[in-house]
Amino acid sequence: MRATKKRKVWHVNLHNAKVTFEGVRRTMRLCTKCLKLVKSVVKIPTKNKIPQKKSSRVAVAAAV
Repeated sequence: MRATKKRKVWHVNLHNAKVTFEGVRRTMRLCTKCLKLVKSVVKIPTKNKIPQKKSSRVAVAAAV
């Protein structure tokens, strides 16, 4: 006999994220699509990012 079909329920992929909304920092549950949009609009500095020094060659080439 054939198995009966079940009604599948799709849930939204929500994540907790700290967002500045109307000047107030708060934790919100955002879907991944909204989270990607917020991250692209607001540049969030990362802790592991090492600042790179500008090459002296570039400065000399710009001066010449």
